[in-house]
Amino acid sequence: MKRKLYPSPLSRTAATLLCLFAILLAGCQEDTRASKLDSKRASEMADSRLKQAQGDLLATLGQSQPDDQETPQPPGADIPKTLVWNPPLTREDGSALTPGQIAGYRIYYRLKHQESFSVIPLNDGSKTRYTLSEMQPGAYEFSITTIDVDGLESRRSDPVEVNLI
Repeated sequence: MKRKLYPSPLSRTAATLLCLFAILLAGCQEDTRASKLDSKRASEMADSRLKQAQGDLLATLGQSQPDDQETPQPPGADIPKTLVWNPPLTREDGSALTPGQIAGYRIYYRLKHQESFSVIPLNDGSKTRYTLSEMQPGAYEFSITTIDVDGLESRRSDPVEVNLI
């Protein structure tokens, strides 16, 4: 007479756990494979989403997206960094300062590890930008002052940190 073997509740539990473990393991492996996009593809996806968002914003504003006819900058192309500022409209005492009263600006700068500042004088009150292309690479701190036609200099602006690479 053949004897039927019935699995014990303990062996059924072990088999169930083993199956669950196999399912979980397979799911983890699938998730791991899915999350391994190469960086180029991830970058392309991010650019595509950004372009779509820009297009949606322009459409909301009733504008069209600019033509892609322009020659795109190659990745890593050197784009010169430029300091840009707005001319002050008032003096420190609150009185009006018109553009004709501004004789120029002084740009104070230093490498962040240095104590003293160097100065770049700008003797044109209408100039409100300065390209940093001639500066050596490094981590800089910049602040600016305004010089009026009487030679009075304002306090320095809040510093701006710029990393030139």
